[in-house]
Amino acid sequence: MEPTEVTSGQTNSLERGDIAPQVSPLITWDEFLLFNSYIAPFTIFVCVIGVLSNIVNILVFYKMGFSSSSTISLFCLAIADACAVTAIFLIACSDMFDDSHLPMPWKDVALTVATVYYFFSAMGSWITTVINVERSCCIVFPIKVKLIFTRRNIVFFILGMFIYQIAASLPRCFAIGLTTITSPLTNWTVVIFDFNKYNAGMFFMSMLFSFSIPTVFCFIVVLVGTIFLISNFKQSRQLRKSMSGSEGISNKMSVKDARLVRCIIFICVIYIVGSTPNVVLYVVQTVYPTLNITDLYLGNLTYGFYVVSNTFQATASSVNIFVYLGMSSKFKQTFKQIFF
Repeated sequence: MEPTEVTSGQTNSLERGDIAPQVSPLITWDEFLLFNSYIAPFTIFVCVIGVLSNIVNILVFYKMGFSSSSTISLFCLAIADACAVTAIFLIACSDMFDDSHLPMPWKDVALTVATVYYFFSAMGSWITTVINVERSCCIVFPIKVKLIFTRRNIVFFILGMFIYQIAASLPRCFAIGLTTITSPLTNWTVVIFDFNKYNAGMFFMSMLFSFSIPTVFCFIVVLVGTIFLISNFKQSRQLRKSMSGSEGISNKMSVKDARLVRCIIFICVIYIVGSTPNVVLYVVQTVYPTLNITDLYLGNLTYGFYVVSNTFQATASSVNIFVYLGMSSKFKQTFKQIFF
């Protein structure tokens, strides 16, 4: 079948394979574009800050060295955040241009680049969970934690999650079908999303195991772990102080531990706030599967939800540097050595 002309923000009903193309969307594409015109500039601004700040984080943690497992985890988290924010930046920027001048329409850019975003966003969730659990274990098992969370074990775990994410994300790449058409506006050859080649089952399963389950699981673990850290840290400090033979050393260690735990708590709270829209969206989609981008009635509304969740995610992935500068004297000192 020859592909028919596809205008900006629209997909031919035959390409979707729909039987009832007369269904009117709850939110029109023009209404979505109007909404996104207010969100996209802010998202782009946040993403620029996020890319730059995470590059700084990577340089500083590399300069600090990898003598501790926490530094390794934070270094990997900065890499994951930088890549995720870059993907969100590309998605947001593509909407700033007229589709007729793009080699791929905005919707299709979002669908394609989202694979990269989901991959690194899930990696960030795993790494944040490792950081949270490690610090929680420092309170519960202050002696054994050094035997469990060694640098070698942290590297192997993160590498294992990286391999798992690749394996779980590959089916999504094969589930997305792309094809070329001749644009009726410019007579250029453009790449579009072909719904005739779209494997919904493979796409759903890949999304489930590569992003939805890891994100929801990590969200719950980090939420519970953060509550535990906040409620038990003061009690743990008092216990270690009473067991210490030297009150001066105890006070010094308590201040050092307090800074580290407060830093971890802030990072986890930022993660929770940034991930909440995504988690809520996945739970709703599980209960109400019709809420998806391919649905004629709710498709544009779903795009709007994704735009909001991406903005939250980009913001959460961009502000960690301010936590590090405010609470880590070693990070601040290394930062000054590099840039001043």
